[in-house]
Amino acid sequence: MSDDPFEAIKATFFQECEELLADLEGNLLTLESGSTDIEVINAVFRAVHSVKGGAGAFGLEDLVRFAHVFETLMDELRSGRKPCDDPTVKTLLRASDVLADHVAAARGAGAAVDPVRSAGLVAELEALTYGGAAPVAAAAPDEDDFGFTPVAMDLGAFEAPAGLPDLPDLPPLPDLAALAPLSASAPRPDLSAPAAAGGWKIVLRPHPRLYASANETGLLLRELARLGPTRVQLDDSGLPLLDALEPTDSHLIWTIELDGDASEAEVREVFDFVEMDCDLSITPLSGDGPAEAAPAAAEAQSDASALARAASSELDIAALLASVGAALTEAPAAVVAPPVIAPPEPVAPPPVVAKPAPAAPAPVQATPAAAAPVTIRVDLERVDRLINAVGELVIQQAMLAQRVTESGLARSSDIGLGLEDLELLTREIQDSVMAIRAQPVKSVFQRMPRLVREAAEATGKKVKLVTSGEDTEVDKTVIERLSDPITHMLRNAIDHGLEGPEERLAAGKPAEGTVRLAALHRSGRIVIEISDDGKGINRPRVRGIAVERGLVAEDAILSDDEIDNLIFLPGFSTATEVSDLSGRGVGMDVVRRSIQSLGGRISISSVPGKGSTFTLSLPLTLAVLDGMVVGAAEQTLVAPLAAIVESLTPNEADIHYVGGVDPVLRFREAFVPLVDVGLAMGFRDDPTVLKGGVVMIVETESGQRAALLVDAIHGQRQVVIKSLETHYRHVEGVAAATILGDGRVALILDIDALVTAKRSRTPSRSDLQMAS
Repeated sequence: MSDDPFEAIKATFFQECEELLADLEGNLLTLESGSTDIEVINAVFRAVHSVKGGAGAFGLEDLVRFAHVFETLMDELRSGRKPCDDPTVKTLLRASDVLADHVAAARGAGAAVDPVRSAGLVAELEALTYGGAAPVAAAAPDEDDFGFTPVAMDLGAFEAPAGLPDLPDLPPLPDLAALAPLSASAPRPDLSAPAAAGGWKIVLRPHPRLYASANETGLLLRELARLGPTRVQLDDSGLPLLDALEPTDSHLIWTIELDGDASEAEVREVFDFVEMDCDLSITPLSGDGPAEAAPAAAEAQSDASALARAASSELDIAALLASVGAALTEAPAAVVAPPVIAPPEPVAPPPVVAKPAPAAPAPVQATPAAAAPVTIRVDLERVDRLINAVGELVIQQAMLAQRVTESGLARSSDIGLGLEDLELLTREIQDSVMAIRAQPVKSVFQRMPRLVREAAEATGKKVKLVTSGEDTEVDKTVIERLSDPITHMLRNAIDHGLEGPEERLAAGKPAEGTVRLAALHRSGRIVIEISDDGKGINRPRVRGIAVERGLVAEDAILSDDEIDNLIFLPGFSTATEVSDLSGRGVGMDVVRRSIQSLGGRISISSVPGKGSTFTLSLPLTLAVLDGMVVGAAEQTLVAPLAAIVESLTPNEADIHYVGGVDPVLRFREAFVPLVDVGLAMGFRDDPTVLKGGVVMIVETESGQRAALLVDAIHGQRQVVIKSLETHYRHVEGVAAATILGDGRVALILDIDALVTAKRSRTPSRSDLQMAS
């Protein structure tokens, strides 16, 4: 990591951008679902404003320009001047995609933003903001092509127009320097104090970095006007002469008198984003002081407002001079604020004098808000080192327990009792560390709506994505490797699963297809389900393509499940032509290999004409596991404890054979396949003697039960998971490996794989009846 503090701050900004963009898209999806909650609209505005402000501080001009147009439209929506209808939300969703592209490009994590696409979205946003055609900004001519040559001119002495009264001496502006601005070190006032009886007096002195961060004084004044009637005075006495003026400096001071019953907390909230970039003073107005001068000041300020409006529209010099003359004749003692020419930005000028708002009902006493959780940012590498250290601690604790057992010490001895305490403490440390790594799958799910919109646009289909279980937690390592498989599955569901609008209508379905993405915990694992309401898998076509490409024999007899699983073969594809989404025959094969590398499995359930469901089953963590240590053919193995229902010693009367070969076990008035683990794993060639073994009844994630026959059960233990594929290769029936307390390596069984391999030869119901 760079030692440059500026780069560190910039990296933090981009991390915050990821969170802001995720919240932005989530709130836009809430609006898309039909919600018109003003708080959701405000949350979208704040997210875009925060991205824009940070980008301005780092000089990311392209990002600032796009975010500004986005923010302007959101300001129109939250003020109620524009409706938050469905076409607007659709445009905002696409604009959020482009905003994310701008952030990625500024970060260097993505390609440059397509200027045509960005400009098109800007035009759409401006058209929605202003109505009708979007305003087209005139391009600034190049200095070399403009051909401008400065010419010196003598204007002579200025003569006032006839009839214009002499300008009286204006009273000096109040000494604003005497108003001590609120500094960062000054004590903060009590924000829970009640509203001032006569309102508030706010003195604002912006620093140059306020404007450099893309903030605007006009927006602040407008927000204050929403709290109650305001009177605004501008002090421009600090402006230097034109030849000494620096455009990036700030010389203006604003004094605002706010009437009404707004609390100080509400007033200060207006300046939340800029309080560190300005000198700010907020003091109560006196209840009996300025009341008499208020009408005259308001009248003069009204005239100033008219001048400001005239200056911001078509400038009529004669009318302007006449207005100045009338103002000075009727109210010579009043202080006239000079007209303020608004900057060339699509923001309406703030109202100087606001109409009094209708009386609000008595405020309800609010309950104190719960304190926000305190969080810190920690590099993932540090957490990984902590996880590895805890894994080694678990191994050392197991080795110590093994040595104590071998020494013949009783469990009731001091050493035995201390060892039990160490085991409990080790488990507590392990659980706490794993909780640090656990994260909700929401971070993955939030990326998918954009993917679905792009895939739907590319295929010309109408698609609605429905998600559930976003708060399901899983180890961060698993989450990081979930994105690619889910991306492939969603594209497959849209491109191959869903029909086009016309075909769906002809089949009696809604024109808009639905894709569901769900996460849930099941049997100590995380299950991700991707389903669609499309046409399902066309099994005759899938089988024909597999035969045509030589993936299966033409005379092969395949079950429906086996035909469905053909789509996972390398090189298989049902696409007739190669597109950006599919056709290269690598997607589903990549999905299966990615899931297997995580110790997971993938299964398919499809009904022709109704749709398909793909189920991904993954371990909750890649670090530790509660397991049962067993022996089979002189090998030590570990069976995941979450899959074990119970263990028993079988009776010979409960064991039957189908066709004289395949054993089944009668268990609770049902027959379950009996799997000889030593034989299935290839540790021996002949079946074991059943009367001397132990049976573990296990249940797969799909609810199927089987009986695993082992030689002995050595006990329950927590083991550290080590990837076998990383150090060796994938072995059927093995999920991972671990290191035991005596230093030996033991294989962790893949229960579902063992049961599935056995059930591929599952006897029929009639065979089971014969066995009984």
